[in-house]
Amino acid sequence: MYTTAPLFGKFHSPIHDRVAALRHHPLHHLEGLLDDRLDPAMLAPNPEKENSRQRLYLPKLTFLAFLDQTLNPDSPCREAVRQIRAYYQKQPDPKRLDKDTSAYCQARARWTLDELIEIRQHLAHHTGRPPLGLDLDLPALCPLDSCRLKVVDGTCLNLPDTPENRRDYPQSKEQQPECGFPLLRLVGIFSLHTGALLERAYAPYTTSENALFQQLWPTLFKDDLLVADRNFASWAHLAILQRRGVHCLFRLHASRNPDFRQGVYLGANDRLVTWAKPTRQPTNLTPEQWQELPANLTVRLVRFRVPTANGRSKKITLVTTLTDPELWPLKLLAALFARRWKIELYLDDLKTTLAMDMLSCRSPNMIHKELEMHLIAYNLIRSLMAEAACTCHVPLDRLSFKGTLDTARQYSHTIAQIPPSHRKLRRKLYADMLAVIAEDLVPERPDRFEPRCQKRRPKAYPFMTRPRRELKAAHADHLPARRTPHA
Repeated sequence: MYTTAPLFGKFHSPIHDRVAALRHHPLHHLEGLLDDRLDPAMLAPNPEKENSRQRLYLPKLTFLAFLDQTLNPDSPCREAVRQIRAYYQKQPDPKRLDKDTSAYCQARARWTLDELIEIRQHLAHHTGRPPLGLDLDLPALCPLDSCRLKVVDGTCLNLPDTPENRRDYPQSKEQQPECGFPLLRLVGIFSLHTGALLERAYAPYTTSENALFQQLWPTLFKDDLLVADRNFASWAHLAILQRRGVHCLFRLHASRNPDFRQGVYLGANDRLVTWAKPTRQPTNLTPEQWQELPANLTVRLVRFRVPTANGRSKKITLVTTLTDPELWPLKLLAALFARRWKIELYLDDLKTTLAMDMLSCRSPNMIHKELEMHLIAYNLIRSLMAEAACTCHVPLDRLSFKGTLDTARQYSHTIAQIPPSHRKLRRKLYADMLAVIAEDLVPERPDRFEPRCQKRRPKAYPFMTRPRRELKAAHADHLPARRTPHA
């Protein structure tokens, strides 16, 4: 679990002796959680990149401090600098770093976006795959176990109100200029097996989710099963993904009338229908892409009912390219689409638990890196949850994301204090951490419903309708004059 591979080759530097004395100590309390999950070369200095010089703010140390900030919402750069200063106090002749955060912020900026993307993708693809946990009597030939289940959805994030962020990510047009926050639209593809984020695309909020989804098509491979809501259920999406060999399971778009009197009868509430190619070309497709699509598309419509709180039921109509009713019965399709709600919980873990709803960096360049660090932190916690589920044989869906985050944060401090030579004790503590994660099960809450309303009353302050500088100027005449102190 713990590696003692050196972080550096031989080099001559004024800080060589100070760094060499610390090679056998953990750089950060989070290092023990990443040792088995990341290749050490990903965090080591690279002579061909900006992190080639040997500094006190080592690339690995800076990355771990940045990651710790993400796992601890509202943790400022000042706290990260103090963590690094405390790390260097382990030296026989410690030298204090500058208390200013400038050097640390510059060290964070030296991490390139491509390097962070590589780490995020590595964590996503090296996460264990626990059983899906569908309690259904499936056909013997059902290919569900060999199918990669993926889900897609989008959301919006708020950015700090700076001129640079406003230039690249404008605020909502419904607000007065400089009275809102820049908005970033994010679309992500998650694994329904592990909950890990596989890939993402983002742009200003004026870009549609369908346009961002098109950027994610290279992430989908043959025999993948993609589950999504009705927003993505257009004719073009179904046709293009079917040509790529990707299976689709979408809720029927609201503009389509599900007429079950037409089509080939496959069973009760189960029809095979043929849709003609629309006459209007989608704006996010080129003429060449549109011409390559067939004139007709054969899909399957299924319908089922779900109970509601008032004792009635609600009809749900799905459209899918899984046309074999024996391999993919209606009951299985309904159960798979019910899991689509998991992505709402995944986004809630990112935006609420990891506080990604409001990012903090003041430039678009650092916003992109901060966003990647949130996704890295999310995939790290998901990896721990999957490992605990596989090791302790508990359902992954019942594990608490917040509970795993708190457990990992506390146990990592204890594991980091154990010398690397005591591997047996470190493994024992790590196994105990997984057991604690597995014990923190979320209770079964079927048909849970929470209205979106606030109980706590906000302060009775008006909303900002003019820029702050204009409001200050308007109230300047009503403020008391500042008195000049006597000599």
